Amino acid sequence: MNNLNHEGELQIVFGDHEEDYKTVCNNLYNYNVSETNGLLNKPGQTINLFLRDKTGKAVGGIFCATYCETLYIDNFWIDVEHRKKGYGKSLIMQAESMASDLGCKLAHTSTFSYQSPEFYKKMGYKVFGLIDEYPDGIVQYFLKKRL
Repeated sequence: MNNLNHEGELQIVFGDHEEDYKTVCNNLYNYNVSETNGLLNKPGQTINLFLRDKTGKAVGGIFCATYCETLYIDNFWIDVEHRKKGYGKSLIMQAESMASDLGCKLAHTSTFSYQSPEFYKKMGYKVFGLIDEYPDGIVQYFLKKRL
């Protein structure tokens, strides 16, 4: 990649370097904990809920992080065969309830126009920002909800 040197000390390199990745992420995390006086760790629990069929196969799930007294919905998916049957509502309500019990006061996420912005709005989430400059009319919505 770019072999940019600043006074011969540093260089920019490209590639998958697992150890370097961990170093950067750990140092950023430690910095963020320090700068938030530990609030980043509150409550600091993951909330991962799975929707399984009778055979035990995962047909959906919601994966969340909690930090700064906030629930962040990172991944949320339900197999198309099981959508519009109330499972999504049940999953998100359970995640929100668990987060609230942990002391979270806010939830937030993002979704694309081809995914589920209307679902989140029906669940009480409000759009607070968007990116509408993706190709083919795709819009990314940023949503939040008071718990």
